[in-house]
Parts: sequence; structure tokens; C-alpha cells
Amino acid sequence: MSISNEDRIKGWRARRKDSTYAVGAGVKDWRLDPAALFEATASPAVLLKPLLARLEGEPHDSVAARRTVYEAVQTELNAEIARSAVDEALADFSRRRLRVIVRLLEQDVRAGVDVFAPGYLPAKLVAEDERLAVAHARRAERRKQDAARDARRHASRNDIALQIDLPQGEAGDLAMLRQRLQGLHDAHHARDTGRSLPTGRTLLALFVYQLRVIQGESRIALVWALVGPVVLLTLISSLYILLGTHYILGMDVQTFSLLGATTWIMFRQIIFRSSTAYISARGMLNFIGVTPLMCALVQALIYVSVYLVVFAILISAGHALGYITLAQSWTGFVLYVVLMAFGGAAMGVLFGSIATFWHFFLRLAPIIERFLQIFAGVFFVSEQLPEQLRPWILWSPFAHGMQLLRSAYFSAYTSQDASLAYFLTTLVFLMVVALAAERLARPNVQPM
Repeated sequence: MSISNEDRIKGWRARRKDSTYAVGAGVKDWRLDPAALFEATASPAVLLKPLLARLEGEPHDSVAARRTVYEAVQTELNAEIARSAVDEALADFSRRRLRVIVRLLEQDVRAGVDVFAPGYLPAKLVAEDERLAVAHARRAERRKQDAARDARRHASRNDIALQIDLPQGEAGDLAMLRQRLQGLHDAHHARDTGRSLPTGRTLLALFVYQLRVIQGESRIALVWALVGPVVLLTLISSLYILLGTHYILGMDVQTFSLLGATTWIMFRQIIFRSSTAYISARGMLNFIGVTPLMCALVQALIYVSVYLVVFAILISAGHALGYITLAQSWTGFVLYVVLMAFGGAAMGVLFGSIATFWHFFLRLAPIIERFLQIFAGVFFVSEQLPEQLRPWILWSPFAHGMQLLRSAYFSAYTSQDASLAYFLTTLVFLMVVALAAERLARPNVQPM
């Protein structure tokens, strides 16, 4: 039987006479239990049972009447949160849990389910509560990680010791580890005391370690170091041969393409590997003497070594098959390959430094590399272009480097546009900018 508006008004006026009136008054189970409400493993029943008790003790035949009960429970929950000084994360979890319970309960009421039956539980409440608990745990873990990262960053920037609270079971292990480390330090030779860290030995150790990583995990990458240049030089050579061109300013197209393709793939690999090594070096920073810059330079050193071997294999095999000519100056050729590698290392350190401030930046690195490739003399030299287009190519120092490399390799070609002074000046400038950016970004790369 429905209640008229006049009956509701009379009931409201009667209740107003009692100053101690509260929603659900007279029902002994309606109050929230603070002792169980904010326990880490509390079930949703700590909110569902008081909510049902309040709802049963009040008129609940309309949405407005039920909303009054829901709001009263929400107010009571907020008051308990403030009274108990609950952590904001747990308070947010309790509020979310109450909203889920209200939503599922209201759906069952509207569907005609007997919500006051003994043992009633909304059908989806367990699954929804588990989902909330998982999300709450994930947010708590993320906040914990953020706090730890901020603490490490603060300690690094202020050059202070970072204090970490360890579980009781690990304190003894840490004391034993410190004792053994102290024994290792005490065993060092007296002549090493007070001297700077052996950078050369650290660099060599990192180099050997990365070679073993490549051997164990990245053998396909080493195979691609040979296959990639072959594929690219085939594409470049095919384009020229289809156009009926077999020589470019005295250079045969196969060797011309080999020099451009292999050098640029080396340049690209150094950029990508060194930039990612810079921002992912946190695990290695726990070792004395290891820095993000050193990790990036080790990657550059590895790939320039790999591609010098690739050059030797491809040139030897190609010459044996009669497709590739030999260099007129091996020293000049190797020198310019190494200088291009220096440019790639500087670009990689710069990209890695920027990525510590803007994590999305490394996704743009391939686009930037492709843009540089167009103006780097990989597919052609500036002397092939009309006079009005040459300045657009020659603004790039890498175009100067590629043309100087080909000039050192071929006896029949001497670049009229490439400038050694411009190439070296911009290369030094790029290195200075990369080191300055690395110095600014260094505090953002913290040990794991």
C-alpha cells in the first residue's frame, strides 16, 4: 500500500518533535563499526548490514526515501573517517565501496528482490568488491613507488644518504652484506686508497657485460647487422640500375650504396641503443663508478665495433664477387666512420637526456632519424642536385660527413661541397650540447 504525500508530511512533523531523531533510529544494528570498518581485510558486509538495517527501519517505498537513507550512511561514513583520522587512500576505498553497494542494492530493490531476507547479498557484490580491492592495491603500490622515487631523487640532488625502512627479516642480511663489502674494501691494495674510480676498468667491464647480453639474448640483432645493410644497399643500387645509372660521379653504385647504407644503419643503431641505455641504466647505477653516460657510451662503442666488422665482411665478400671496389685510403675511411659514430653517440645521449624529462620523446626519435636521413647524403651526394637545392642538403653536418667519407674511399670522387671544418665544428657543438643536457638530466635517472 503506497503512502500519500499527506501521510509523509505528518510522519515528518511527528519525527521533528523528537530532537534525537536520526535516520534508522530504533534499529539496533544500524550504526557503523569503526573497529571493523577500516580493516585491510574487512568484507563489504561492514557497510551492507548497517545500510540494510537503516533502510528497513525507515520508509523505503520511494527513491527519494531510500536516497535519504543512503545519504545518511554516507554522512556517517565521512564522520567516522574524520574521527578515526583514516589514511586518504583507505578512506577513498571505503567511499567507493559504499557507492558500489548502494548501486547494486538499489538495482535489486527496483527489480523486486527481497533485500531484507537473511543472508542477502547482491549478486555482483563480491566480484565488484574484489575489483575495487585490486585497484586500491594498485594505487597504493603506485603511491609507494612514487614516494620511493621522490625520496631517491631528493637524496641524490641534495647529496645525502637515502634511508630505507627494511623488513625485520632483511635487517640481518643487510648487516652481513655490509660486513662482507667492508672486507672487500679493506682488501684493496693501499695504492688505490684515496684515488679516483678506475673509469677505464669500469668501462671495459660494462663493455664485456653488454657483449655477453647480446650473445645471450640478441643474436638476431647481430645477424640483422649484416642483413640490414645488404637490404638497404640492394634497394638503393636497384633504383640507380633501373634508371640506367651504374656510376655516380665516378663511383660505382654498389659501393656507393654500401657506404651510405651501412654507415647510416650504424648511426641509427647507435642513436636508438644509446638513448634507451641512458634512461634504462637504473639497475647498473648500483655499481660503483657506473653512470648513465657510461652505459650510453658503451652501447655506442659496441655498435661502432660491430659495424666496422660488418664493413670488413661486406667489402671483402663484395670485392671477392666483383661487385665492390676497395678503398683508396683505409685510414681516412675508418676515421670518418668513427666520426659519424661520435655524432650518433652525441645524438643518442641528447635524446636520452630529453626522454628523462619527456618520456614520450623516444617515440618521436624514429621520425627525427628518418628526417635526418633524407638530408644526410645516404641516397645521393649534393653534387647530383641542382644548385638551388644544395643548401638544403648541406645544412646537415651528416651530409658533409658522408661525402667526406666517400671522398676518402673513392679515388675518382672528391666532394666540392663538403667542408671538414663545418663537419668537425658542428660535431663538437653537438657533443657539448649533449653533455650539457646530460648534466641537467642526470638527477632524474635514479638507481633501482
